Amino acid sequence: MGSGFRQALILLVAGTGFALSVMVGPREALHDRARELAVRIPLVFQILTAAGDRYLAANLGGFRILVSEAYRMGPAELALQAQLQKDVSWLNPAHEDNYYIAAAILSVPELIPAAQYILRRAADARPKDWQPLFYYGFNRYYFERDPVAGAQALLEAVPRMSDEGESWTMQNLAARWIERGYSAADAARIVGSMADNANPGRFKRYLGHRAQRLRDLAMLKDAAARFREAQGRPPASLDELVTMKLLERIPEDPFRRGYTLDAEGEPVFNQRR
Repeated sequence: MGSGFRQALILLVAGTGFALSVMVGPREALHDRARELAVRIPLVFQILTAAGDRYLAANLGGFRILVSEAYRMGPAELALQAQLQKDVSWLNPAHEDNYYIAAAILSVPELIPAAQYILRRAADARPKDWQPLFYYGFNRYYFERDPVAGAQALLEAVPRMSDEGESWTMQNLAARWIERGYSAADAARIVGSMADNANPGRFKRYLGHRAQRLRDLAMLKDAAARFREAQGRPPASLDELVTMKLLERIPEDPFRRGYTLDAEGEPVFNQRR
């Protein structure tokens, strides 16, 4: 894993941990904490006070946020900070400090829409920077419970990455999220397409293995559905699918973990290590 990707993960974990600590911490009055965030100036006046320079206005707004004692903020202060950061993003969507702070601090469910607004605008305004898309994709996956949209954001970030190892890591993570968001058959097609488009080498083979195990899982699910329809019950074991001649054999998992049935008799990947 490349250093840039490690730094992004560290920021993400630290920010999420901070936000959770704020949610359970003491809630003092707004005027007793973070006084520098107590007033939000309308955007038109922010621009006027910066002599009409919206980028200067964004820098001034960003400075207000940077000097605030974020670690002491409660929900009310964080909500105000979110609005101030949206203002900075409107003034200058490419502002780097602003999107970093949004990714680290605005990571509780009620503030995610503000963070996503900032991160999406940063991603569009910084076409060579993959990190806004990584944070945006994580929020889509973790907070918005949409692994498909999260994976799409990660794949959008891949062409922006110059480090091959980081690119592999991002694509691998996207493939995992795709598996959780699509049916096995659809996920197999998407991951298979990723494998077809990957450069020759170990990672191409790795994606090919992921696509193959998804195709095999889709085949097992189809056989289990036909078993249920014929027998009026789910299979008790995968071997029953072979016994009933719905499969010639249980496929071999390229990752050697194998397949099993869940509590409802549905074929799934074996999660044992």
